[in-house]
Amino acid sequence: MTNWKEKVIYQIWPRSFNDSNGDGIGDLVGIIEKLDYLKRLGIDLIWLSPVYLSSNKDYGYDIDDYYHINPEFGTMEDFDKLLEEAKLRGIGIIMDLVANHTSDQHEWFKKALDDPSSPYRDYYFFRKGKEGSPPNNWMSFFGGSSWTYDAKSKEYYLTQFTPNQCDLNWENVNMRQGIYDIMRFWLDKGIAGFRMDVINAISKDEELRDKDPDKKGLQFPAELTLNRPKTHTYLQEMNREVLSKYDCITIGEGALAGQEDVVRYTHPDSKELQMMFHFDLHMLGCGSLGRYDFRKLYRWRILDFKKVLISWQTEMQKQGGWIGSYLSNHDQRRQVSLFGDDKKFRRESAKALCLLNFTLRGTPFIYQGEEIGMVDCPLRQHEWRDYEAINAYEVLQQMMHVPAFIARSIIKKANRDNARTPMQWNAMKNAGFTTGKPWIKVNPNYMQLNAEDDEKHPESILTFYRDTIAFRKKHPVLTWGSFTSLCDAHKKAVVYIREDNKEKLFVLINMSNNHTKINFKNTNIKAPRLIYSTHKEERPFEEIMKLAPFEGRVYELN
Repeated sequence: MTNWKEKVIYQIWPRSFNDSNGDGIGDLVGIIEKLDYLKRLGIDLIWLSPVYLSSNKDYGYDIDDYYHINPEFGTMEDFDKLLEEAKLRGIGIIMDLVANHTSDQHEWFKKALDDPSSPYRDYYFFRKGKEGSPPNNWMSFFGGSSWTYDAKSKEYYLTQFTPNQCDLNWENVNMRQGIYDIMRFWLDKGIAGFRMDVINAISKDEELRDKDPDKKGLQFPAELTLNRPKTHTYLQEMNREVLSKYDCITIGEGALAGQEDVVRYTHPDSKELQMMFHFDLHMLGCGSLGRYDFRKLYRWRILDFKKVLISWQTEMQKQGGWIGSYLSNHDQRRQVSLFGDDKKFRRESAKALCLLNFTLRGTPFIYQGEEIGMVDCPLRQHEWRDYEAINAYEVLQQMMHVPAFIARSIIKKANRDNARTPMQWNAMKNAGFTTGKPWIKVNPNYMQLNAEDDEKHPESILTFYRDTIAFRKKHPVLTWGSFTSLCDAHKKAVVYIREDNKEKLFVLINMSNNHTKINFKNTNIKAPRLIYSTHKEERPFEEIMKLAPFEGRVYELN
């Protein structure tokens, strides 16, 4: 895709975006109804989380049929209409490609399960157990064993996420061609490209060896299933046989993908992907086992945040990698609740985070509701919908011996459902999301926090997002320019310069809920011109610069 680095991408979680028919579930027609809203926002592409036929064990990431639309979202005719209407507004549609696994209801897997001699058996990983136990000691991403037992054949099959998500065997050339056929089907329809779910997990250790065999209990396999050499072989083949033949955008997602991994996936010479997400910011304060590993008690400092941010910006620039820049999505908490202040300084911190994301090196992503400053939703245990959260509650008690009341507190903090509650359109019943009963709780703050209300106020978060998107597009240096970090030891502010041969912009953002000062006396920063800010006050630049809580400023340097 031409100039894909310049695009602004908006992620839609269809189930919670907009319900057109009153069944409590967002749908494709509902998205069509809001395309003008997205056009006014200034976005170029929509990343559509899965809308394929699914059993919804993991809400669309367990796919029964890649060639059909889930009826709860509409029909293929609705999808074609969405493509057409989006194109009329200059917006492309990115599909979510889930190529690491299918659901256990997919035709391939059902045939593999019914007949051990079927050629589809080798599309997956079926193995005999060891002494009445699974084939190895791998722990799944969601806790518990990575293996599910098939009583009929007395074998186990690999399921690294939910027990209903069956890992595909990428060693099988026919399976790979089946995935490539799926990709061609959607690209021929005219979609703009793919976001590829856990794409760094498609290659497994050939011998399916135990992880740390001397240790007791389940072990997370890490390097045995992630970022393996053959992953690059497969992605290069995918690029050669499919992606290179279309003008499309490719976005990879990969757990535990480090900087060297991301460079290798996204460097132009690799001929694999165009950009990749990383998770390091969202793992701040978590233990090595992820979001529900509470051993660090989710504590982190702004200096920790800065260290991760600066390291990724610097290394990607130095080594030729490219990232998708995001601060929230369907798998993470709401960014204002995680990185900002969702109480006293909600508006201020939402704007600061927006300014940060849109002035960094990388392609910026917005997650639905971010543009109006939506926050984590208070959910009780009976209101949880996410398999990972529900399963982790049991795992925390059984494997880590965490008391139930503490386990509930941990789940409440890290639950993916925090970001999956319905989009808050207005102050009407159910936030204007649906006329029926919503599939999940609506955040009760919708009376005070909604898009319609933001539309009325020129200083709103929504207005700031529109202005910031326009500001980024007006200043190509924010896409193509170099990144140089300043004031790395400052405990509250992020400070950096974006520069090319035409412009030099100086960005400073207070990431705290306190006033702060930054000393520029011994620097070359002299009398810059303010061109953009989160706050309205036109304060001149000073050698000792004072910033209000979550205040951000962009200056032009001569």
